[in-house]
Amino acid sequence: MIREELAHLVVPIGDVTIHPRNVRQGDVGAISESLKEHGQYRPIVVQRSTGHVLAGNHTLKAAKALGWDRIAVTYVDCDDDRALRILLADNRTNDLATYDDAALADLLRELADTEAGLAGTMFNGDDLDDLCARIIQPTILNVEDAFSRLPQNDRPDATQMTFTVTLDQAEQIKDCLKASKKRHDFNDTGNENSNGNALWAICDEWQRHVC
Repeated sequence: MIREELAHLVVPIGDVTIHPRNVRQGDVGAISESLKEHGQYRPIVVQRSTGHVLAGNHTLKAAKALGWDRIAVTYVDCDDDRALRILLADNRTNDLATYDDAALADLLRELADTEAGLAGTMFNGDDLDDLCARIIQPTILNVEDAFSRLPQNDRPDATQMTFTVTLDQAEQIKDCLKASKKRHDFNDTGNENSNGNALWAICDEWQRHVC
């Protein structure tokens, strides 16, 4: 099913071909499920002179697997060198994308509570459970250290800070704090909190080297 708004871009599916130098390995099965659920809602991108697909190779494969005889296409006029660069850039930009895990989990939980659930999202309940397991709520790495030795009297502006991080991020943060404590002697900071001093030292070094 091709969505009505793309009707003016439809061509016979035999007019376009998989790019022979596409090195991307996509999940044709998942794309097929999306096409069945939502139809084709954006055109594939094709080099006009060769008919080679520059963006959407696996969408074309999925459409063929579903027995489609037409597909919506946007044509690009470019030489072969530019075509390869577009092909690689499209794949690479997808590789570089990331999720805000906490925001994604909120969105999936919201949809999971609807009548349709997670249908059509390409996520399932297990994906949501795994995602939630990677996210931890604000915690203090060492509760006693964090609260028992905050500066008093002469430093009334002392404050406590908490952050939400993933489990992997927490492990890296712990390692960095440990390394910072070994590297520095915190005698003149006015703060007896070892984690606070270690975090400050990391930020101070980063700021002096980067900013």
